[in-house]
Amino acid sequence: MTTTTTTPTNHFVQVTGEDFTVNGEKILFRGFNLGTWMNLEHFLIGLPGTDTMIKKAFDEVYGKERSTEFFDRFLMEYMDEKDFEFLKKIGVNHLRLPFNYKYFIDDQNPGVYKNDGFKYLDHIVNLCEKYEIYAILELHSVPGGQNPDWHCDTYSGLPLFWEYGALRDTVIGLWGHISQYYKDQPWIAAYDIVNEPSLVTNAEVFNDFYRKVIAEIRNYDQKHIIFIEGNAFTTDFSMLDPIDDPQIAYEFHFYPFVADPAVLTHEMTRERRKEIFAEEFHRLLKIREKYQRPLWCGELGLVFEKEDIDFQMTIIEDMLDLCEQNNVSWALWLYKDANVMGIVYPKEETPWRQLTEEIKLVWNQHKEQEKGEAIVDYMAETYFKPISTEERYPLQFRIRTIMQVICVEQNLKPYLQKRSWEEMSKLPESFRWENCEHWNELAVLIEKYTKA
Repeated sequence: MTTTTTTPTNHFVQVTGEDFTVNGEKILFRGFNLGTWMNLEHFLIGLPGTDTMIKKAFDEVYGKERSTEFFDRFLMEYMDEKDFEFLKKIGVNHLRLPFNYKYFIDDQNPGVYKNDGFKYLDHIVNLCEKYEIYAILELHSVPGGQNPDWHCDTYSGLPLFWEYGALRDTVIGLWGHISQYYKDQPWIAAYDIVNEPSLVTNAEVFNDFYRKVIAEIRNYDQKHIIFIEGNAFTTDFSMLDPIDDPQIAYEFHFYPFVADPAVLTHEMTRERRKEIFAEEFHRLLKIREKYQRPLWCGELGLVFEKEDIDFQMTIIEDMLDLCEQNNVSWALWLYKDANVMGIVYPKEETPWRQLTEEIKLVWNQHKEQEKGEAIVDYMAETYFKPISTEERYPLQFRIRTIMQVICVEQNLKPYLQKRSWEEMSKLPESFRWENCEHWNELAVLIEKYTKA
């Protein structure tokens, strides 16, 4: 079978053996994540705090009504037809759409669904349909947090989702609600149940959750693919049993430099970097051997810097080559942000960039992490005994949630208070296509794969 990037509009993507297919034709997903859109991520958007903390700061400074108006404009201005024209031009065939559960669930009234989320998802899904680009819906934040990090909008630094069945039941019901709404939409390729579970310790709970959520979706929707992610930020599948459903596929994320930062240095030869990447990638390929289903690398990418962009493109190329050579679909993290990891970003003179460049002078997430680890070490050494890296790892997340609260109060809110509502209300326009630029080097690289 040949790989295609165009598909009939009346057919769903399906799992066929270890491939994704449309109407019998093999398709390899090649595309982007729409990260920091329906789930704000502090370093990508340039504002400290979690999604909920940032929005609460806007509520407190400008009032709830104006804050709601601001983020409605942000969500609707973020992507438009010109973005999709660009995606189509470079050959992208899918977008992963991360969203926060709070667009559908009120924590104080979890039994009644809000439909705010459908307004924003439909805005993108309708454009996907028009431009024949698949959407994959991905739940990036769940009640209690599925991992301990900021990007699941946690207040505690603990993955409490795995501790409380009531929280999991809420998400099971939510996916039933979403699948009932989208069951007949063929340009949604799949449902990605929960992003990057981590610090899961109970295999029975892990498997039970996936079994129940899949069963709930299948009550309404037999057609769509369902993606399962593993533990340890979706790099460890040892806990998960196979599931007897013909439209199940598996997803991992590929950030090899997290374990070995030296691969991002000029001192390491490209040959050695490729060896390190290949070793980790082939470990992840065992997921396909275990389940005999298709694989999707739902996230890969890195922070881009103008003075180093050519070198960084070789790193992206080495990662994408591994996907292509091993029949693994891929989605780069990410499409658009405030000039961090996105291929598209607002120009330096835009109001959003002006604000975030100011904030960068007092805050960045790398310093936050370093300080979090240092505080844990200080407490252990001062009051107890030094601890190991393994012991420090989960604890620093809990410290960082406190640091984020302080940073919002001492940095974000004062910066907002210096700006009038009239000035702030125009900030979302910074993300319009005409106010953005993009990394042409990455666009050219992507076309190497999409137009081969």
